[in-house]
Amino acid sequence: MRFLILDGYTDEPAGLGVPPYIGIYPRYIAGVLDKFNQEVYYITIDKFREIRGKFDFNKFDAVIAICGFHTPGKYLNANPATLREIVSILYNFKGLKILAGPSATKFGSSIEGGTIKDESKLKAFFDIVVEGDAEAVLHDYFLNNCKIENIDTRRLRAYDELREFAIRGAKIVKQHPSYPYIIAEIETYRGCARALSGGCSFCTEPRRFGTPKFRDAKDIIEEIKALYNFGIKYFRIGRQPCIFSYKSKESEKEEVPKPNVEEIEKLFKGIWNVANPEVLHIDNANPSVIARHEESREVAKILVRYCTGGNVAAFGVESFDEKVIKKNNLLTMPEDVLKAVEILNEIGGKRSETGLPYLLPGINLLYGLRGETKETFKINYNYLKEIYDRGLMLRRINIRQVVPFFGTDLTIKDIEKGKKRKSLFLSFKEKVRKEIDNPMLKRVVPKGTILKNVFVEVKEKDDLFFGRQFGSYPILVGIKEKNLKIGEFVDVEVIDYGRRSITGKIAVSILVLMD
Repeated sequence: MRFLILDGYTDEPAGLGVPPYIGIYPRYIAGVLDKFNQEVYYITIDKFREIRGKFDFNKFDAVIAICGFHTPGKYLNANPATLREIVSILYNFKGLKILAGPSATKFGSSIEGGTIKDESKLKAFFDIVVEGDAEAVLHDYFLNNCKIENIDTRRLRAYDELREFAIRGAKIVKQHPSYPYIIAEIETYRGCARALSGGCSFCTEPRRFGTPKFRDAKDIIEEIKALYNFGIKYFRIGRQPCIFSYKSKESEKEEVPKPNVEEIEKLFKGIWNVANPEVLHIDNANPSVIARHEESREVAKILVRYCTGGNVAAFGVESFDEKVIKKNNLLTMPEDVLKAVEILNEIGGKRSETGLPYLLPGINLLYGLRGETKETFKINYNYLKEIYDRGLMLRRINIRQVVPFFGTDLTIKDIEKGKKRKSLFLSFKEKVRKEIDNPMLKRVVPKGTILKNVFVEVKEKDDLFFGRQFGSYPILVGIKEKNLKIGEFVDVEVIDYGRRSITGKIAVSILVLMD
């Protein structure tokens, strides 16, 4: 059979699949198809839109559509698909139609904060809606002689069977339209220790997967080896709630588990034994784990030692208001956040060869939670200001509105209450961007800093281009230059600032000056 993987992109609390990232879904699915000797084709939704009039679905026997968001965001050079768009694209397709990704789950999907739509009627369009793991369901489909009947569409795969799929599916990266300039999102574990008490009120992760289930380091390393051999040099060890908790022996009994330093070093050291990555970054980290366990300092040192510069540990703070923390089971207290920020600044604040510090924290704030009042905005601002006044650095502050996903503790009623403070939310966001983000950016990247290997992505006008370094949460760089090309790498000297972006000029090396 000829299978097409249509990647509409995914974004979840512990996993990103929006370009320049390629997520886990298409790679794992491709691995199963490869195992059963199927013809595999891959296309992103943006590439499809570009060639839509020339694209012929009739040459495929089946289409596997990947779509859905549990963490809505904004993206520079990618436009994620909605489920409605996917259905319209496949409306006249007569072959097997399979839906995978967050849109297929019972929780639903949202592309913007504060809203969620009932998409059950759209799901009915598909022959198979995968509420579990697409690779597991697809595997069972082939074992069932390609019959839909009696397949458990909610089945989750175990990590021992994933190993083969992850390695076999690595080759699909060569079909990505941005190859080889893509970042592979790498899964280390899923589930969350917070599941022991029900998890944060809004989060789907513990409700989907329970307490943590870890991948063996050797399997992760073998997957990275395969990806590296197929030309991928950019990696984010990102698909987990907290990298500091990887392989923790306490994760089944403690919500703030003690880090397993030995296993974390084994993982990152092992990656360098099989690959020579140009970028090796992480994503999520629990500030409570960092603040409450001395072992976290050793983990931070490991991340500085083995990861590349410009790395960001994203803290799911959500709120500094203790009333909101209690009513939403957030666990992390303000003093935890402050201590964790201090630790990462101390260990990771030194400037790397990329031009950015080695490892800095990022902070996520979420609005529309239970117990939120006007005072919440003041409390959150004051803590951000305190971090700045202490001379500490944050790589970025992410401010979003919560989404009431089906199956979580938040309700539409909770969200409606939050919407009444929409103007306050917008004014708060503007105040943070102006009074915290901008001066913080000047601290993180002072004028004259040389940012290495900025990838040119967008042409705004003849003398203005936009680009970013590869990695977690890269800074947007506006480059004043006439003779640049999309897709090239340049070194940029920082000369000015936007609210959250940088203006730069092409850096002239000493060797060029000497010539």
